[in-house]
Amino acid sequence: MTDEPDSARHSDSTRPPLLSTDGGGTGPQLPALPPPDESPTRILALSGAAVNSSHRNTITAMVDSLDPDVLVATDPQANIVGPALNREFDFDILEVGTGMRPDVAVTDDDRCVVVALPMGEEPLNPGQIASRVGMSSVEGDPAGLATASQICLIDQTVSLSVDPYARSATLDGISSYRSRVPDQWWTPRSVHLSTALRAGFTTTRSHGDDGDAQFVGVGTSNADLGVGTTADTTQATLVSLYSNGAVDVSEVDPQKFGLRGVPGIGPTRFETLRDAGITTVGALADTPLRQLTELSGLGQTSASTVQTAAEARSTNTARPTGDDSLPNQEPVFIDIETDGLNPSTAWLIGVLDGGPEDGHYMSFREQAVGDGSHLKAFMTWLTGAAAGRPVVAWNGYQFDFPVITEQLQQHHPDLVEAWTDRYQFDALWWATSKNGGNAALPGRTNKLEHVADALGWEPSTNGIDCETVAKLYTAYRSQVAGDTHAGTVVEPDWDRLERYCEDDVRALATIYEHLEAAARRDSETKTPTGENSSQGSLADFS
Repeated sequence: MTDEPDSARHSDSTRPPLLSTDGGGTGPQLPALPPPDESPTRILALSGAAVNSSHRNTITAMVDSLDPDVLVATDPQANIVGPALNREFDFDILEVGTGMRPDVAVTDDDRCVVVALPMGEEPLNPGQIASRVGMSSVEGDPAGLATASQICLIDQTVSLSVDPYARSATLDGISSYRSRVPDQWWTPRSVHLSTALRAGFTTTRSHGDDGDAQFVGVGTSNADLGVGTTADTTQATLVSLYSNGAVDVSEVDPQKFGLRGVPGIGPTRFETLRDAGITTVGALADTPLRQLTELSGLGQTSASTVQTAAEARSTNTARPTGDDSLPNQEPVFIDIETDGLNPSTAWLIGVLDGGPEDGHYMSFREQAVGDGSHLKAFMTWLTGAAAGRPVVAWNGYQFDFPVITEQLQQHHPDLVEAWTDRYQFDALWWATSKNGGNAALPGRTNKLEHVADALGWEPSTNGIDCETVAKLYTAYRSQVAGDTHAGTVVEPDWDRLERYCEDDVRALATIYEHLEAAARRDSETKTPTGENSSQGSLADFS
């Protein structure tokens, strides 16, 4: 499954990712996984442009949902974020490059000290910072702040310089930035955020004998990215920091948390609803249908569709919108792990036989790079113990099903027909697209994790996503294929990656149960036949 149309084991690494993006000599070392069961420090970078262009209720809903420990104001219009939000939230709001003293915040239990560098080029003073945040335990030894707490520094000068012709990129401003950072704070588990790097950009750089430093972008970039590309402005970025230096970065669209995030509501309909005093998803769900149909541009069918979508999101339930049935046999839930969005392998097939809580999970994983025996084992089970049962995946028609077909064609062509003849069912497609769609889904997007989370599902693994898993696998594969001496190849924590895959199939089974419940709803709660509408398929009439 991917949401884009969208053996030997070892403990987690204690170093941050060393997958260099600039041809550095760090080699294909494995990215760090967060310590198991650790809750991260959550830093939300939010631009003033997002605050200025979004309804106040939308920003409030986003912040409440993401629940950050610290908020960082970023350009454009960074200076309006604090005044707009200070009275509404009780966490610290930092801004980089203002005043003569750094903005500082400390998270609960002194776990992380977040420092936004001030203007100028003066080095940071650890003693002053320790005194300002009231950490008396380290005031006698200010340099020990980095031992007592994780350090996160935020700068606005480290930027990316891209040569599109040489296809190379370098970080500018590191030397001057390094001169401002205390030596004791330049450690593998310290994290360096830059508002001058585009949101989501991550890299690890060496600085002479000082060792490696991890840089994460939380703003915008003015780098010339070459023909056909643009420096997109991401209005919000959520950075999750873990004590070992592992980082998870998510780009966030604030509009997904408000009325504009409801499928079928574009700029024109948003303005119509706002003029009518309807400014939140909950208000849209509660407005009498007759009142909605009287608004300009909203007829009976459109009003019913957007209201049902709003009800799904405001109540965290799946709501029926169509009459198509789900498979009438007990399904087999599957999810695959690959080496990326354009995969050359499906090295793991996770299978859930049964329900989300008590179903039996099976992991079919390759035992050597390029070995396809796990595919045969999967097909042996599927055509034997699970014969005749439908195979269910999320976005399966676009990813899981064709990828497995390609892998069987490569490794076991004699099994392709048995696979392609099997009843394959894409639950996402059924809900949002089949005959106009059959269910409105909760969650700010239709990604598996967002929908399942809204329905109350809780994962057993933390800080892992499909991109991280793919990076781990490809780094491991590069070691195996390279000149690494036998016995020195560092293997991923296979057990933990298999648990991540198990989380996904149990999340899928959770969604499926709720789709079944929605499909059983009384006929009067369903959209009448012939008036089905697709979640996300209504035209944006602006």
